[in-house]
Amino acid sequence: MARKQPFLDIEFAEQFKKSYAGFQPREQDRIDEVVMALAKGVSTPGMRIKPIEPEKYYREARVNDGDRVVFRIANDTLLLADVVPHDLISTYGKRR
Repeated sequence: MARKQPFLDIEFAEQFKKSYAGFQPREQDRIDEVVMALAKGVSTPGMRIKPIEPEKYYREARVNDGDRVVFRIANDTLLLADVVPHDLISTYGKRR
């Protein structure tokens, strides 16, 4: 029997909670899928994880064509900062 992957702890920023609440249930389901994949350390189709330039303090994971989960991993904890439209991803290019 295969061993299950350990999960990272997850910390939700208030901004993430606020942004998440603004999505429709179907979109929230897709965000949940991406968050669980990040917590497990696996990828979903089309997730395309990459650092956010220029400081690379945060990373982004693609939810769909327009939205991104902004996160970072520190001390075995997945820190979820926000869910933003792709056009606003550069606002996380520097530490906040």
